[in-house]
Amino acid sequence: MSKKLYKIIEIIGILIIAYFAFKLFPYFKSVFLIIWKIILPFIVGFAIAFIFEPVILWGEKKKIKRKITIGFIIVIVCVLLFLLFRYAIPALFNQISSLIDMIPGYLDNFEGFMSKIQNKFNGYPINLEVDYDKIGEYLSGWFEDLLASSGNFLQRSFSSIVNVLITPIIAIYFMNDYERVEKFVKEFLVNRGKKEVYIALMDIKRVLRQYFKGVFIVMIILSLVSSLCFMFIGLEYSLIFGLIIGITDIIPYIGPYIGGGIVVLFTFVSKPSMVITVLIIIVILQIIESNYLVPKIQSKTLNTHPIIVLISVAIFGELFGIFGMIIAVPVEKIIEITIKSVYCYKKS
Repeated sequence: MSKKLYKIIEIIGILIIAYFAFKLFPYFKSVFLIIWKIILPFIVGFAIAFIFEPVILWGEKKKIKRKITIGFIIVIVCVLLFLLFRYAIPALFNQISSLIDMIPGYLDNFEGFMSKIQNKFNGYPINLEVDYDKIGEYLSGWFEDLLASSGNFLQRSFSSIVNVLITPIIAIYFMNDYERVEKFVKEFLVNRGKKEVYIALMDIKRVLRQYFKGVFIVMIILSLVSSLCFMFIGLEYSLIFGLIIGITDIIPYIGPYIGGGIVVLFTFVSKPSMVITVLIIIVILQIIESNYLVPKIQSKTLNTHPIIVLISVAIFGELFGIFGMIIAVPVEKIIEITIKSVYCYKKS
């Protein structure tokens, strides 16, 4: 058995064991959620510092003090959050509400189209009858649940005053002391003969930074460009569809098909004359994304066998929903680097 195939089987085995551990022992998940809730402000704070550290280092190279750069970052983030909550989020929610109201009309259009097809198949043993009322109820309920869950999430986030107040403070402390923390970890591990652990952590740091930087930039570019393209051709709910294209692209391999399929389907039932134009825009954007954006932004540091990626997405998606699909690839890479480090340690 080749080393590459053995590595794939080993990673898949660990993922499957983790999946059944969560499923067969529910209290694992309960304990995990309790611990997660406690440490979440620290994880988010460190993640914020982790994301902005390259900006701070760039500032230091330009002879700008770390605290000044941090202050500048805080101002920019506050302005962006204000604009987001003042303009973008209300506009998005308005479009979603309007889309919910239009679903019955879209279904009538789709029903008319299906009736024409059904007439063409008269005399053949083919049944294309569909309960459109149930589909309408399901779609309306799904969008209403989306609005409700988003509102509940924001409400829970702001009702937890401790987390809201602590997380930014922790982030500022981490940004200010990031270099010292990294230096302390290095000295602590190297002085105790754990140099392999430090090398693994630095490898994980490099991979995660490359991954999240790439995902964030690609998501923003796709969301903005697709929204502008949809707006330019006069497609309704361009903001929603642009976000769908950008956000679903985070899910490896299957994400672009999910997002593109949703947009094309809604275009088909709302403005059939635009389907070809929308499809062309989506295909061009995906070609640019896969052949230019991802190779240039993420490079090849995250190359992983497609089978491992798909299994990771399936397992983490089953356990943690959409959030699980988003974190599937970085978690799998952490497992992969850890296995590699263990083997290197055994050989040394």
